[in-house]
Amino acid sequence: MFISSKTGIFVFVMLIGISLQWNPCFGVLIPDVGESQNCSIKLAKLNSNPLRPKGSEVQEKYFKLIDEVAEEFNGTNKFNSPVAWRRKTAKSGLPGLDLPKEVGGENLKPSEMVKIFQYAGRHSLDLRDISGGGHARSLLMSKEPGHKEILEKVVQGKGYMAIAITEPEYGSDIGGMKSSSKKVEGGYEITGEKKYNARLKNASHVVIITQAPNSTPEHSKLNAFCLPIDYPGLKFKDLKAPGLKGNSFGGVSFDKLVIPEKFRIGEDGEGHKLFGEHFTYWRVMQTAAAIGTAQKALEQTAERLATRIVNGKPIGAMTHLQQPLGKLTFELNMVFDQLEKAAKLMDGGDYKSAAVIAAAAKSWGVDKAFDAVDSAISAHAASGYSDNMDLMQRLNDLRGLRIADGASDVLISDYVRKIYGQEFWDMAFGSR
Repeated sequence: MFISSKTGIFVFVMLIGISLQWNPCFGVLIPDVGESQNCSIKLAKLNSNPLRPKGSEVQEKYFKLIDEVAEEFNGTNKFNSPVAWRRKTAKSGLPGLDLPKEVGGENLKPSEMVKIFQYAGRHSLDLRDISGGGHARSLLMSKEPGHKEILEKVVQGKGYMAIAITEPEYGSDIGGMKSSSKKVEGGYEITGEKKYNARLKNASHVVIITQAPNSTPEHSKLNAFCLPIDYPGLKFKDLKAPGLKGNSFGGVSFDKLVIPEKFRIGEDGEGHKLFGEHFTYWRVMQTAAAIGTAQKALEQTAERLATRIVNGKPIGAMTHLQQPLGKLTFELNMVFDQLEKAAKLMDGGDYKSAAVIAAAAKSWGVDKAFDAVDSAISAHAASGYSDNMDLMQRLNDLRGLRIADGASDVLISDYVRKIYGQEFWDMAFGSR
């Protein structure tokens, strides 16, 4: 008579007097050695999501919305698509949370937004782009009626903004930007090439940053222009990247392209102010999303340490696995405290002080988030490395964010400059 391997093991163990129980963690029969093996009890204790943000009534409303749409989109190509999310949640207000009421938004303050970005990041770092106006917030400096119309479309889920700053040769060196704008009758002529920019294929509009006509190597001045993504003369090139796949990746070029003056954001030469204020806000919110991504991975790690049994004991008994969990949890909490501090400064309009915090918090926070997910992969071993889990995708996403919106090493140098003085920046990079 044929006896299956599972049945054979069961019969053998019963003969020698050891009972077996089904282990839900591993999907196998294992010796019943007491409560240390009772996975269901341990999982019930751990399912409280200990690092989940606790929000106000308004924040919890949007936490619930994010959960509901994530459940609906899970397993589809909509899950990682900010455009799909924006269309789905427009009537519920998610795309306009941080935009003014005059364009149909909810006008939430930065200190109210920071936890919403953190919560969205728990599902995926691609969801850093679903809450609020995103790069469309750069239009808040403009008095142009057409820009107000774009913001209204963003609130309605019909508009989505890309921003093109990085160029092939200059990276984070804004002053060295080669893209130029010069005054011509009725507007500007712009020439340049942007590369390594996200969202270009997803967006309805793109903000393009160039040198202003009166810019000099010693005193760089910038202009910002908002163009429809299908504006004649814009040429696009696609690139591929392993992370942050919810948005496209690539570049845009323009050669002696004449555009009307109405496309300029703010006054001529005000691009530095726009860049500084917008990216101070953006870095705070992106870092909050990164922390949410990492905190979810740490919760998965805690569950793993409590339920993975080796030699009759949970692997959490190994203190060398517990200690990184504690250290990384505390470090991420410290960074988030700084993000909330920066957000409150922005509430009061003090973007200059907030920028000091944002530079260091983005550098340190995203690096620590990366370390947390990397640690989670190690704790889960082969399962963490495989596509059984989303940990490798989280790691690739965070690797991308270490570069995007200000590379970690450049931002920490910027923090040194802001704390200790310009001469430290000049030591490393020279002066103009």
